Formats: sequence, structure tokens, C-alpha cells
Amino acid sequence: MNRIVHKCCAWSGAMCLVAMLVGFVLIAGFIPTRSPGENASEVAQFIIGHRTRIRWGLIVCMLSSSLLMMYAASMAIHMRRIEGRHPALALIQFGMGALFVLEFIYLIFFWQTATFRVDRSPELIQLLNDMAWIPFVGLTSTAVVQVACFGIAVLLDTGEHPIFPRWLGYYNLWVALMFTPGTFNVFFHSGPLAWNGILAWYIPLAVFATWLVINPIYLSRAVDTMAVDVATPARVAGNASASTELSQLRADVDQLLAQSRQ
Repeated sequence: MNRIVHKCCAWSGAMCLVAMLVGFVLIAGFIPTRSPGENASEVAQFIIGHRTRIRWGLIVCMLSSSLLMMYAASMAIHMRRIEGRHPALALIQFGMGALFVLEFIYLIFFWQTATFRVDRSPELIQLLNDMAWIPFVGLTSTAVVQVACFGIAVLLDTGEHPIFPRWLGYYNLWVALMFTPGTFNVFFHSGPLAWNGILAWYIPLAVFATWLVINPIYLSRAVDTMAVDVATPARVAGNASASTELSQLRADVDQLLAQSRQ
């Protein structure tokens, strides 16, 4: 085990948060978020008028999104420690994390495409903006499942010395719940559930930011326990099963060798 690699993966969520703030907020200027109720001319004026800032800001976001994959890998590794040899939750979480990164990158390029041609009609620019914002806020299923799986895994750790504090599991389940209001932004052009609303966007965004800070703290601490991994029942069962299979394999090999000598 390379401790530095695992520490970098653990803290990659927080590093991603910093990079996203720089790219999405400071450079691209996407917060405060403009209303979905704006007409096509207003949308086009903003995007074309700020196209250079938007392009560079979203390039930063695109590059930093890869850090979320490292973050998902860190969670999966420690979930595997909890679950043992058949880590269903760890695999689901890692898969959802990979999908989340792909979704994020793909949606970024709708905005990039909107900035690409200054002579494009305002209606088409508005369409591309809608195609980016609606799923960017509303595509919640992958993130919800990813976070919920981690929370459940933490709660399933019944060992004498759990890898994570139990409250972290409940916290992650709460985070998953708080992501869900954005799902309904497609029905609203204004109000708290619109893509710039407090329930659909700003509260989930703030919760997401805390998730990228709180989890890394405990993932980093979990790295420190890997060398002296305290076995939970699941881990003991997994190790015992592996030992039994290895012994059986050795016996089969010995039997084959004995037969070949006859």
C-alpha cells in the first residue's frame, strides 16, 4: 500500500471542490445562476458576451472533475474493507461515481457548444443552455445512489472498531436525500424548484460542498488504519473463506502431482 496515493485519493474530493469553485464561480460566473425564465435574447447575450470566461472556467471544471473518480475510488476501497470479499455496495458506489463524472463532463460541453459560434441564433443558444442546466440540476439518480451506498456501508460496519463513525453513515443518507429536489426542476421556470431555486439548486449545492469536505476528513483518517486493519465479522469471514479455498487448491494440486508420479 502506498500511503501517499491513498491520502491523495481521500482528499481529492476537497481538491475538486476548490477547483470547481474557481472554474464554475470565479471564472465562468455561473453563480449567481440566471433564471430559466429569461428569454432567448437574454440567454444568448450572457453566453456570447462572456464566452471566453465561460470557456476557460468550464475547462477548469472539466479537468477537475476527474478528481471525483479518485474520490469514488477512495470510498470504494474502504467500503471493500467493511464488506469483505463480496463488496456489492462498493462496486455500485464506484460505478455510480464513474457515471457521475461522465455526466458532468458531457453536460459541460453543451455550454461549450453554445459559446462556439457567435452567429448562432439566440433560440439555439437557449436550447443548448436548457440542455445543460436541466440535467445538470435534475440528473440526481447517480449521485443519490452513490452517496446512499456509502452511507449504508458505513452503517453496516458492526466491528468492534468501525472504520468510520456511525453518524457519518446517517450524514451521507441525509446528503442523498437533499440531492433529490433538483429532480423536479424540469417543471418550473421560477420559484424554489427551478434550476436556480433554493430547494433545487442552492441547498443541494451547499450540501454537496460539505460532502466534499466532511467525507475526505474521515477517508484520510481511514487510510491511517489500513496498515493495522481491525477485522470486522465480514472481513474475518472473507479471509477465512479465502484460506479455505487456498487450502483446497493446494490439496488438489498435491493430488494431481501424486497421480502423475504413479
